[in-house]
Amino acid sequence: MSSPSRRSLLPALIIAALLASTPAFAQDAPASPSADAPASDSPASDAPASDVPAADVPAADDLDDDAAPDSTDSAGEVPAEERSAPAEAEAEPDDAPERDDVQGSEEPEQLAGIIPEPATLPPDGIDAPGIIDAEEDAEKSRVTYQANSEYRVRSLQITPIELNGTAVRDIGWTEQRFRLDASTGLQGVGSITVQLDALDGVLFGDNGRFLGNPSSNSGVSLATKRPNLTRWQIGLLPGGDPFDRESYGPVLTSAPLLEVNYLYADAMLPIGLLRVGRQPLNYGATVNAHDGGRHNRWGVSQYSDGVDRILFGTKLNEIVNTLRHGADHTPDTSLDRGVILGMFYDFMKHDNIARTDDDLRQMGINLQWLVDEADWLGLDWQGFQASATFVHLRNDRFNSRIYGFPLAFQTGVNNVDLRLQFSHLRGETTEISEGFAALTNARVQTQQMRGYGGQGVIDVHLGPVTLSLEGNYASGDANPRAGDPITSFSFARDLNVGLLLFEHVLAFESARSVGVGLENLADADVDSFPLTEIQSDGRFSNAIAIFPQIYVDMLKTAEHNLFARAGVLAAWSATPEGAVDAVQTALNDVGGPIENSALNFHGGTPGRFYGTEVDLQLGYRLRDNFFWTVEGAVLFPGEALHDENGDAVRSFLVENRFELLF
Repeated sequence: MSSPSRRSLLPALIIAALLASTPAFAQDAPASPSADAPASDSPASDAPASDVPAADVPAADDLDDDAAPDSTDSAGEVPAEERSAPAEAEAEPDDAPERDDVQGSEEPEQLAGIIPEPATLPPDGIDAPGIIDAEEDAEKSRVTYQANSEYRVRSLQITPIELNGTAVRDIGWTEQRFRLDASTGLQGVGSITVQLDALDGVLFGDNGRFLGNPSSNSGVSLATKRPNLTRWQIGLLPGGDPFDRESYGPVLTSAPLLEVNYLYADAMLPIGLLRVGRQPLNYGATVNAHDGGRHNRWGVSQYSDGVDRILFGTKLNEIVNTLRHGADHTPDTSLDRGVILGMFYDFMKHDNIARTDDDLRQMGINLQWLVDEADWLGLDWQGFQASATFVHLRNDRFNSRIYGFPLAFQTGVNNVDLRLQFSHLRGETTEISEGFAALTNARVQTQQMRGYGGQGVIDVHLGPVTLSLEGNYASGDANPRAGDPITSFSFARDLNVGLLLFEHVLAFESARSVGVGLENLADADVDSFPLTEIQSDGRFSNAIAIFPQIYVDMLKTAEHNLFARAGVLAAWSATPEGAVDAVQTALNDVGGPIENSALNFHGGTPGRFYGTEVDLQLGYRLRDNFFWTVEGAVLFPGEALHDENGDAVRSFLVENRFELLF
């Protein structure tokens, strides 16, 4: 492609060719590439190397010396990176580089002062220093860059984590994470977005055993000068019995330096947005999925639920407006208002590429109605959103046919905010039965699936005080036998309900049971390991919870915010039979009614009341960039957490957290 600035360069190239043909400069002048050879790099040129070969430079007869640079309008809109993010203004940034107008009618002698010596001339097709390509400059001004970084350090102490034993008492650790969200795009065309995590969950210090796995960098702790990459997880303790759940506790494991959560591309088509790549399974925080963002009131986000997806979204109301008003209509591309239709196809599993029956695919459609502000019934409405989704999940290997129906609604009316969400799963599969049948030597059967989950939150703002009431429900399953219907539902991992009970205590106990179950399946030839889903990882499951809270702004200015939050969480099992450990119950199955074999996560008789948890939070914010948060919790256990002797002790948590964002 030839640009106007290259046309104005013609006199300079003619003079350079004449000078290069004289004996005085014949040895020093670089050879010009032929029309068939690509242009070479020029270290002496300040301009970046071009991909345009010399053959793209037009002949003298094709040049118009009087042509002025094309006027390029760089205005456009940067595609929204998240559904909840407001649209960017369409005006060009104030700090965009200025464009120099180059007149193609300049005389050769006017350019002589800026022509370098022939020995340093760039090859054909490359702009000489001092000559500005207005077309390329305008194109560059449309390129956008955005980056947001977060570094987090958190220290936790839990006393005790085990409510009914002495194998694992107090635990405490300090971990860190760096997150980078970055995107680059061309206004009006599209963008590429990536989210990276570095040192995610990596412990402070040089941890592990020298020459072990993980291995410390130093064999003498007193000589440690370099930390390593180590996390902790629940595993078999040294010397422990793999078939005894009390032999499992915190162990060290190697951690990756860098993890890519999301990497996807957006294309702004005339009829909508096309997004392809590894992207959030859901945007924001819902009972089904959590994008790993800063949405939680309590605790932190540690997971980013993602999927390899092809997604297309369009605004139905803008299609109607365009048909009504014609080509002169300027579409509103904001994702904060309008009626938005989204369709997606997900590649969940793609094991053997020579087979298709083991592929797991998900497809769905989503319809949203969004209004950023309105005056309905004389009330001030803000952030109105109503959403309905239909999802179909299919796998031939396990005869899986699952259907999901998530619904969501939220709005603000005057000083009240309301958020409601509900999800229903139903279908059939043999995948869960296959895993448990191998554990209990039962016959594999097709199981019906029926699960329900929902959350409601209402906030009442009274000046510096906000009163909140949160209710949560996730259906449970007290019968792990193959063939019986599956009725359990689990919230997304990062949709935190409280600080201690679900986030740490039940996560710890369920992980110990899963360790035993997997050990029993170590030599089994099965393709399904549903036991891993029993490990809650902090998910809210098989529970009904009421969680009243109060938030107070003790100091709030443009730069500083000192705040406090308190809440009381009361939780019960969603099943009348109580909280059941599926692994221990399956291994203890003696036949007859399942109640005769059922055990809870602590080896006791299943009970319904989990207990009461009191949560406290004190935080300080500086300019939305620095956050210092101290959280504490105390858990008063109920009968659902008692062991076979009816015992359980109180548990305490303290967390200190620093976060820097910019």
